Amino acid sequence: MIATFNIFAEDLIAQQRNAVNNTKFHKKGRVMQIIVSISLVMFVLIMAGYSTYFVIFGFILCLILIPLIWKSYEHAILTRYKKDIIKQHKHKIGSFTLRLSEEELIKESHNLTEKFRWDELERLAEDEERYFLYFTDLAAITIKKEPDNMNEEQVMDYQSFIESKLRK
Repeated sequence: MIATFNIFAEDLIAQQRNAVNNTKFHKKGRVMQIIVSISLVMFVLIMAGYSTYFVIFGFILCLILIPLIWKSYEHAILTRYKKDIIKQHKHKIGSFTLRLSEEELIKESHNLTEKFRWDELERLAEDEERYFLYFTDLAAITIKKEPDNMNEEQVMDYQSFIESKLRK
């Protein structure tokens, strides 16, 4: 089965957003950011004067900050990724051909060829328009759910094929 589609910067940003929200690496990063931030807040408040009032105030402040810190991690990672996407990931943007067989998938363009065996892939993640095929916790390829060269029936076969390969 051969599928063709275009990958844009928005697709790679969506892949990065998915990774930030669903990978072990980024969950650990968020927890570390929270621990460091809370430790800093508590240190400053304790240095300001060790009293019950400051400890309670610090605890309440930390509870308020945790959701903000959690969300700011995603924002910081995506902002940095958006700045670097053109320089470092331009080979992942453009027109691609995806060749699917029982044993492997090959994603190729004039700049890049990626070849994977189905049994190397760890998990499938998706959003409304794309599949994210993870072969490690962080390394993934993005493919479109609806290729440009297929009609509606072929698209359904394509999607069923991909999902069946990853359910094994």
